[in-house]
Amino acid sequence: MNKIKSFITKLLKDYFNDKDKKELIKILTTSLEEKVDDLVEEGTSRDEAIKRSISEFGDTEDVLSAFPEKQRKASIIKKRKTQVFYSIWGYIIIVGLTIFINFTFYEFFDKILWFVMVCIGLLFWPITMLYRYLLIKK
Repeated sequence: MNKIKSFITKLLKDYFNDKDKKELIKILTTSLEEKVDDLVEEGTSRDEAIKRSISEFGDTEDVLSAFPEKQRKASIIKKRKTQVFYSIWGYIIIVGLTIFINFTFYEFFDKILWFVMVCIGLLFWPITMLYRYLLIKK
């Protein structure tokens, strides 16, 4: 039954705090194990019953539909996660461009490495997005 528990754990990975998650994992695992036992009694092999139970169970959206407040939080978490990745990629692109410009026109800027100030100043963007993501995830 480790397959079932790992499936449920992955399904709920980002959506509940530890206390709620443990309780919900226990409930959903028990429910799926009972379904597997019913399918085995009907004559289905144990591995096939586990696969069938997991496929019929649904995905994260189906589980979260029973918890509207968690579903809203899940959409916010997903949005914030996207913002973190966007800010990291934006930071990399902008920093890369400033490094390129600084070294291309190194003589023009009197041999000053001004891109370091841009890198440090711009670093607050991904840090802020990461903070907002971690704050909502708690």
